[in-house]
Amino acid sequence: MSRGERIAASLTWAIFAAFAFATPAAAADPPILDVHTHIIASPGGGSFAPALKAEITAMNTFGIRKAIVMSPPRGAFIAANFDYPDFIKDVAPLRDRFAFLGGGGTLNPMMHGIDPAKVTEADRAKFRQSALDILAAGASGFGEMSALHVSLNPQHQYNYSPADHPLLLDLADIAAEHDVPIDLHMDLLTAPEPPPPRLAAYQNPKTLPATLPALERLLAHNPKAKIIWDHGGSDWIGHLTPQLIGGLMDRYPNLYMSLRPVPAPAPVSNKLFTQAGLNSQWASLLKRHSDRFFIGSDCFYVPPGAMGAPAQFSRQNMVKLQATRAFLRLLPVELARKIAYENAAALFKLTLN
Repeated sequence: MSRGERIAASLTWAIFAAFAFATPAAAADPPILDVHTHIIASPGGGSFAPALKAEITAMNTFGIRKAIVMSPPRGAFIAANFDYPDFIKDVAPLRDRFAFLGGGGTLNPMMHGIDPAKVTEADRAKFRQSALDILAAGASGFGEMSALHVSLNPQHQYNYSPADHPLLLDLADIAAEHDVPIDLHMDLLTAPEPPPPRLAAYQNPKTLPATLPALERLLAHNPKAKIIWDHGGSDWIGHLTPQLIGGLMDRYPNLYMSLRPVPAPAPVSNKLFTQAGLNSQWASLLKRHSDRFFIGSDCFYVPPGAMGAPAQFSRQNMVKLQATRAFLRLLPVELARKIAYENAAALFKLTLN
C-alpha cells in the first residue's frame, strides 16, 4: 500500500467512525469482556498507569466491564521488550477491571530464538519454569504468543516460528495441565506465497511461509490444550475464511477464536460485516460454534506522548470499539451475550464486577 493509499484508508476509517455509529454503548447492549488488549509504559520504562487510565476511559465509554492485558508477541529479546513483571504492579490494584496474560515478551522470544530442530532438555526446562512462574504470578493464561506475525508498517515487527515448535507443544501441555488457554497470533497461509503488495515494503520476507499444517499439529498434540486464535474477522492475507475456520473447529474442539471487528471500509479481508449487514458465512459459523468466539479488540493503550507502532495502532482504538458495538448489535440477543462476555468468562474463569 502506498503512502497515499494508507492516508486514504485512514481517512476512510475516520469518516466511518464519525458518521456510521450511534451511541457507543446503550442500556440494552450486553457488557463486554475484551480478551485481547495491550498497554504501553510511559517513555523511559516508566509506569503503565497512564495507559491503564486511558483504557478504563475507553472501557467506560463502550461498556467493556473487564479487559485482559498482555505484551505484544516479541520475536527476539530486545530492549523494548516487556511482560507481566513490568506491568503487574500497576494492574494488581485494578483487578476488578483487568486480568492479564504472560509470555509475549518472555516465552515468545525464547521460542523464536531457538531452532525447532535444536531444542535441548535445558531449553525445555528453562521454558517450562518461566511458564510456571507466569501462572504463579496470577496470569489467566499465556499470550500473546505468535507463530507468523506479519509486519504491518515499518516499525511493526515481523516474526515467524512454526506453531508446532517443540516449546509451543510443551506450552500446550502446561496449559492443559493447568486448564488455562494460550492466546496465539498466527497469520494464516494455506501455502507459501509473497506478501500482499500493500505489505511487501515492510519487514516481511519475499515469501511468507505456510502456517496451517503446523497449526493443525499443535491442535492435535494435546486436545485438552485450549488454543485461542487471534484476530478473526480482520485478515491481512486473505486466507482466514469463515469456511476454513469452521472446518478446523469441526475437527478440533480445543480451537477458539477472538474476534477483532473492524468497520466495513477497513482494508482487510474476511470481515465480519459490511454496510449491508452481517456476513452470512460468518453468521452461520458463529451460530454453529456459538460457545467458541469472543471479543478481542487488539486495542493499544498508550501514555501521552507515545511514539512508534503502538501509538499508531492506538489511533484506531475508537474505530475498532465502535465497530465491535456495531457487530454485536447485528447478532441475535443470546448470541451477542455469549460472544460479548459469557464465553470468555467461562474460558478464563473470570467474573464481571
